[in-house]
Amino acid sequence: NLAAGIQQIAEFLGFSLTGEQIQIISAQSTFPAMRAKSQDTHGAVGPFLFRKGEVGDWKNLFSETQNQEMNEKFKECLAGTLLGAKLKYEAYCQG
Repeated sequence: NLAAGIQQIAEFLGFSLTGEQIQIISAQSTFPAMRAKSQDTHGAVGPFLFRKGEVGDWKNLFSETQNQEMNEKFKECLAGTLLGAKLKYEAYCQG
């Protein structure tokens, strides 16, 4: 529930928001809305950062060789680290 989450964050930060403000923030925080403004907010890389919003879409962009290179780099940099544990490296980054 996006609106409830926004309300909780606002309360945590000590802000008081009206229902209208929460609706505006909610509308601007959806994936389609962020994608539409990605060029303005993230420059030339924006459209590449906000693609489909689907898990596994990277397979449409990476070749098998590129995927293997990324796996090796992740292994080199993350395997056995606290960050790797937080990212659940063993579960999600090993193919």
